[in-house]
Amino acid sequence: MANTWITDMTHFLDAEGRIAAQLLSRRLIHHLGSIVAAVTSESAETSRELEIKCRRKPGRKPCPGTIHAGFEPGTSNIIWHCPVCGDRGLIQRWQSTPWDKGARPELPKIQRVTYRRGMLSDPEDLSGLESTVLEGPALSREIIVAIHDNELLGASGNYGDPLVGDPLQYDELIIEHTGGTTRIALFNRAIMLFTTDDEFYKQVHRVCCAIDKVVDATQNL
Repeated sequence: MANTWITDMTHFLDAEGRIAAQLLSRRLIHHLGSIVAAVTSESAETSRELEIKCRRKPGRKPCPGTIHAGFEPGTSNIIWHCPVCGDRGLIQRWQSTPWDKGARPELPKIQRVTYRRGMLSDPEDLSGLESTVLEGPALSREIIVAIHDNELLGASGNYGDPLVGDPLQYDELIIEHTGGTTRIALFNRAIMLFTTDDEFYKQVHRVCCAIDKVVDATQNL
């Protein structure tokens, strides 16, 4: 019987984001990493046949099939299968791993990103916040990829508790795109990263860090 593999590629990395040394020789990890590398080498929208042989040995005989894989429609997941033996899987959180070669399905059309951040004594008064507006050449592919990979365009709203902390840490993303405007506000991002396992905080944190890197690089020119 064929297997269905649901894989989080970050589980194979050490604290520095490298492939864990004790896992380097594992055949399955090499197989899954090869699928990620092949799919992210070009931004094809549909599943295609890869030059990767199936790893299964049904009846102790090597499966003659080759892997078909591509991006899952509507998400950033990678789906793959062998049409001969039926082995299949879904790969998540492959972004920015050693296997990520950079290609993506069509990226969202984003016109402007406004990022506001700072410490607040009154959650109703945002007048003193540091504000960064990125558009045109300043709106780098790195930021657009971070927004795409973390699926933020449909995540408008306020997150966190504005009544906890004095002063409050406040982060706000306003993303203007072809589908409208997405506004995401986070209260106490740093605290929540340490006190909750909520993946959404980690997603927005990654986007904010990508913006910080671009802003820092611009200021150092």
